[in-house]
Amino acid sequence: MTNSTHSSHFFDQQNQSIIADEYKPIIITDSFKTPANIGNILRLGTNIGACKIITIENITLKDRKIRKTAGAAFDHIPLITTDLANFQSFIPSDYTLTALETCTGAQNIFQCQLPSKMALVLGNEIRGISPELLTLCQSAIYIPMPGSVKSMNVSHAAAVALFQWLNQHLKSIL
Repeated sequence: MTNSTHSSHFFDQQNQSIIADEYKPIIITDSFKTPANIGNILRLGTNIGACKIITIENITLKDRKIRKTAGAAFDHIPLITTDLANFQSFIPSDYTLTALETCTGAQNIFQCQLPSKMALVLGNEIRGISPELLTLCQSAIYIPMPGSVKSMNVSHAAAVALFQWLNQHLKSIL
């Protein structure tokens, strides 16, 4: 075993495949208010191999906190800012809009099959996904929380969802 713990060295030696372009997930954020959460989503999107991040009615993206949190990921993934009326023009028609939300009809993320072509919709840190956007989603998932606190930071929840998607589809999308 080597003493090096730097992730770039580790992953260089793993010969990991890259997700095929036609299966790369899309991440959609709805009215985020915390710059650090957008930065975390940028980093996560780059980690998972997402093809783009679409921000709907978010705070200005020139905030230094976004860049600081995203680090090198800031320049490695397309970031599209748009509004609710136009966001769907950036999503291929064969992708499934999947809400990560505790709403009526949501399925336990660990007990359902996630779409192979998924556009993951993430809601505002306080209010969640807007009712208008939620009605456009074709499916909804939630993360079970057996502990006493029933909320999770949106970027952490997105990480759970996207890595569960990767776990389910790893062999079929590479």
